[in-house]
Amino acid sequence: MTTENPNVRHIVAVAIGNALEWYDFAIYGYVAVTISKLFFPPATGWAPLLATFGLFAVSYVVRPIGGILLGHYADLYGRKTVLALVMGLMATGSTMIALAPTYRTVGVAAPLIVLIARILQGVSAGGEFSSATAFLVEHMTPQLRGLYGAWQFSGQGAAVLLSGVIGALVTRAFPVDQLESWGWRLPFVLGAIVGPIGLYIRLKLAEAPEFLRDQKKNTHHQDSIVATLTTLRRGIAIAFGLVLGGTAAFYVLFVFIPTYAVKVLKLELSASLVAPIVAGAIVMICCPAMGYLSDRIGRRWVMGVAIAVFAAVVYPAFRWLQAAPTVTTLAVVEVGFGVLFSAYAGAFSAAIAELFPVRGRATAMAVAYNLGVSVFGGGAPFIVTWLIAVTDDPTAPAYYVLFSMALSLVAIAVLPTRAAPAAVTSRTAKMSLNRRQD
Repeated sequence: MTTENPNVRHIVAVAIGNALEWYDFAIYGYVAVTISKLFFPPATGWAPLLATFGLFAVSYVVRPIGGILLGHYADLYGRKTVLALVMGLMATGSTMIALAPTYRTVGVAAPLIVLIARILQGVSAGGEFSSATAFLVEHMTPQLRGLYGAWQFSGQGAAVLLSGVIGALVTRAFPVDQLESWGWRLPFVLGAIVGPIGLYIRLKLAEAPEFLRDQKKNTHHQDSIVATLTTLRRGIAIAFGLVLGGTAAFYVLFVFIPTYAVKVLKLELSASLVAPIVAGAIVMICCPAMGYLSDRIGRRWVMGVAIAVFAAVVYPAFRWLQAAPTVTTLAVVEVGFGVLFSAYAGAFSAAIAELFPVRGRATAMAVAYNLGVSVFGGGAPFIVTWLIAVTDDPTAPAYYVLFSMALSLVAIAVLPTRAAPAAVTSRTAKMSLNRRQD
């Protein structure tokens, strides 16, 4: 494939925009320790960090709402417009955090400003996955949906890598006093600067061909949000289950792990950022290959094997980190986590998209994905921090990940071998048949 192929140009554009979008969202987790000192009243123990991750979790409350509204808009009017809108919202949130005054300056207004910024970013992220995934898979034939859909998480891997690199450079470049004074703002400033670049890239996209064909056939038929969710409820339930294991792994093992390395393993902040750099690079590189593998042997096989192996190694990995809390150990563990996550995520985007027809695809995916991420992802750093604090067990994050993966294994077991867009419910099948006859 070459960039002369218009489909490839669109994939590259979405992947780049996706990386910039998720960079803005991920960087908050990597400077959580610093934010906890600057934006909340002075306190000892885990309280400030719990408050910081509380704000991280609150932003996820709005994700399902934003996802449903933006997903429905994408189903009615197209994926391209929503992709541009969410980029603008994310950049606005980054700008607010970059310029936010600290608690010492304005008191309780400081965390409120951060909260509003995170809400904007939560709405943005709510519309990102479903619109970007639908856009990607609808540019390609069913035989290569795994490969094309995998660029969604490849972009997320690039975001984790980029945020880790920027975080490491900033923490190494400045002494602690300068870092806490102003240096921590630089990663958010970068997000605010590159946001318009991502917006420009997305405004140049052409709409997905499959969406345009479906829209042309169904000009006078528009389902409401309630009708769409009711019709596709079984597929949404399966998709929700598929989300849980992957999202818990992502937020605990990639987003939370730098904080874990600092607070529990007692590594330097700059050293802890080796984790997202390594994991992000692995996910960015491996996801497309794993997506293509799922095109050849099936989504269920790739996802099932990946999550089963993941469940088998996650607890021993945390035990090893406790026994040998070094940067090398952390890097090796993250390589393994990155490969296993890539296998699951590479097949995931196409698997969830194929559960739904084009007409309700973005809405249904937004509901399943954002509910799953909000409950098991956004709250993950707060929950595992609380578990460690309450149980005094440094391996507690492994139990949370194991529980989530067990739920995903159930969803994989009932995932259709060949998920067909019109096969989710009998009502959808009948509607499609009647339209063809008309």
